[in-house]
Amino acid sequence: MGVYDRAQMPENFYDVTSDMLLVQPEPQYPFAEMFLGALGLSLNSDGLLGLPGRTLPQTGAPYTPADRGALMLSNPVMRELIAAKVDFNAMPGQTVRLNRPVYANTTYTESSRRIVSGQSISQTPITVASQQTNLTLYCYGGPYDSVNSRPAPYGIASFDSNLGVHNSAQIHGSQLNRDFRRFIELMNISLLDLESSVVYPDGMTAANDATTAGQFPMRLEQLTRAHRDANNANLPTFSDGFRMAALTPTQIQQLEIDPQYQRAGQFFPEYNILFGAAYKKSVAGFHVFEVNTLTTTNNSSSIAIHQGHVVSPGTLLAGMGRRPRVMPNTNDNYGETILVMWLADLGFGIANNTFSIGLRSAA
Repeated sequence: MGVYDRAQMPENFYDVTSDMLLVQPEPQYPFAEMFLGALGLSLNSDGLLGLPGRTLPQTGAPYTPADRGALMLSNPVMRELIAAKVDFNAMPGQTVRLNRPVYANTTYTESSRRIVSGQSISQTPITVASQQTNLTLYCYGGPYDSVNSRPAPYGIASFDSNLGVHNSAQIHGSQLNRDFRRFIELMNISLLDLESSVVYPDGMTAANDATTAGQFPMRLEQLTRAHRDANNANLPTFSDGFRMAALTPTQIQQLEIDPQYQRAGQFFPEYNILFGAAYKKSVAGFHVFEVNTLTTTNNSSSIAIHQGHVVSPGTLLAGMGRRPRVMPNTNDNYGETILVMWLADLGFGIANNTFSIGLRSAA
């Protein structure tokens, strides 16, 4: 005998989508915020989408942008990470070359520099050295079509946009803004991954040394060695005398169970106010930040190797041309099919890879 339920008579039931919006977990993007803050840029994705006179209708409940609750770095200290901010609109050319002096360490003993009476002083000159790095401007765009491996637009039907629960323009604007900021974040992290030196946990000298999970965790002792290496290399500090240690959540967890870190770490409430939950503590000359977008790779034993960084001011370069913008395609089927993507003319570079020191640990 049949039982009356939804399966027996689906015609008597229907579903309604609420206009309430749940929160989607999303990492913070500190390096994107530093980059954009240094250049004074943002992507205005909250405007009308489409060609003038043929924009998407502004109907439906509001759709909260993806950057709600994201880390916003209003403090100028961490913006010191950007060594040079180049406005390509103010000059001709696609590439800017930036010079950096090279100082030779020679002999500095008293006897080597003493010039005695009657001594013939050399007339053979020595040269002054200099280094140069390039910053090149390119046009970037998104989102990305993973099926066809290329940047591609979002397609939105104007007719159906009138009938949705949430505002279609805000839905796609939120997606565009998140994709734009995540691209900038991961571009800068890929540059930090080019560091010239790496500090490993005690007993570990290479990624493949870890053969079991948790064999080489992050400890305060590792941070103190990184601090020593940074001082020996004369790496600059921020104006408050600290450098930045960007660590993965796993590395933070490894540190937090280290009794030495627990005793030595200081918590400055003003940094928590400025940087939110990303700021953890200050210890061993570093402001320690949790960054959930850092690179993690598996070694030959399938052990996760987490790639944190010591970052000094002047590490990265940033350039801009045309400002970030949301652009519609002119082929919009008489305004019925809106195609939109973000475009931006940006330059990414690393001023000096010695200013970034890798902090590896196994998990």
